[in-house]
Amino acid sequence: MVVVFRSADYAPHERADATRVAMQEQSVPSRVVLQDPDKIDCLMEVWSYGEASIFRSDMTGYRLLRSSRQVKAGPAEVLAIAVQLSSVGYNEQFGVQQVLPAGDLFVVDLNTPYDYRLPGFGASTCLHVPIEAVGLPYEVVREAATRLAASPLHTLVTAHIGELTRQAERLSADPSAAVLGDTGIELTRALLASAYDMDYARGLMAEVLLPRVRAYVRRHLNDPELTPARIARVHDISTRRLFRLCAEAGFSLEQWIIAERLIGAREELARDAESPVAAVARRWGFVNNAHFSRRFRDMFGLSPREWRRIAQQERAVGAESKQPCDESQIGRPERR
Repeated sequence: MVVVFRSADYAPHERADATRVAMQEQSVPSRVVLQDPDKIDCLMEVWSYGEASIFRSDMTGYRLLRSSRQVKAGPAEVLAIAVQLSSVGYNEQFGVQQVLPAGDLFVVDLNTPYDYRLPGFGASTCLHVPIEAVGLPYEVVREAATRLAASPLHTLVTAHIGELTRQAERLSADPSAAVLGDTGIELTRALLASAYDMDYARGLMAEVLLPRVRAYVRRHLNDPELTPARIARVHDISTRRLFRLCAEAGFSLEQWIIAERLIGAREELARDAESPVAAVARRWGFVNNAHFSRRFRDMFGLSPREWRRIAQQERAVGAESKQPCDESQIGRPERR
């Protein structure tokens, strides 16, 4: 966890000014109005995810205003996708006033004047993504920001930001942190594009969702309850939409799942000479051994037992060829 500011670290008479400075440093030039400067309580944390980052604040009431003059004087390089974690916030931008109860997802374009208010103690978390990496026209962002709930990715993006925040200490230190940040950028692009117009976003939706679907399936191949309905539910889309995405990408979801399971079972049979074939089949999500054997033969041209026998023979031959030679015999003439 990276704590960038804690008001308790300052003397009481310094806390208000220190909080204003900290908020400016973590955002962009703006006017910070504290609801009760004499009773300020603030904690700010930041975690890096490659090109993206998560910023969380827990603090007493305040108001954050950014004017047109401040936008011109200090243009921002990031877009803010935020989740109101607790209390109720209020945001006005693009001529629209939004009431933000806990759990609400909202966008703040830092290059457009805005007025955000949090009356009373509350918390919010924000995904900062590079505007250039999102790569959407201004009018798309502007229109999408006022109707995020129309996007089928609304729940998924909210959950992604929540997970990056809840497990930030572990995830931001993981070697895959930058990949998680890239996922956040792609999700942001698809969220805004789909909220703007579904036809406009169709290609982006497939680009973002399909890698996530494939990764989810591969993690759950051994679960016999892995069904299209469950996959669709986890990714907050309809089963029909899921099948259409896969069809547009040129593959059948159900046949691809079976093929991935068969490949995994084949690799395990080559490694494991002891487990019954039926046990290996069950570990890869096949509840019917006859069905498994039939599909295995259709795909690989051999029965599971035949494949295991051949694979084990090849492993034995390979092991023998790698046996170390007797160095004491090197260079000695052959006895006759």
